Amino acid sequence: MKKNKPCPECKTIMELKKTTLHFEREGFYADVENVSAFICPKCGTRSIPGRLAASIGKTIENLFKSANEAEESVEKELSPSFSGISFHRVHP
Repeated sequence: MKKNKPCPECKTIMELKKTTLHFEREGFYADVENVSAFICPKCGTRSIPGRLAASIGKTIENLFKSANEAEESVEKELSPSFSGISFHRVHP
């Protein structure tokens, strides 16, 4: 992975840090925490390395698809089958 990457917006050298990504689809939301990303210290632009971005995108899309399928399987008069999912890595 490159260590010195210029920001596509302002050309400042970006720093490799951790960030949280937020996603929302059709009334559901998901946060992916501690994602390695290049972050511009000047303008805040974030850049996720390609393979990581693709992996996160696929995982999130599958999660939203599963959530929608669960919602559709519940009768409309009943409460939603769940109100949220939280998934975290436990650090010792």
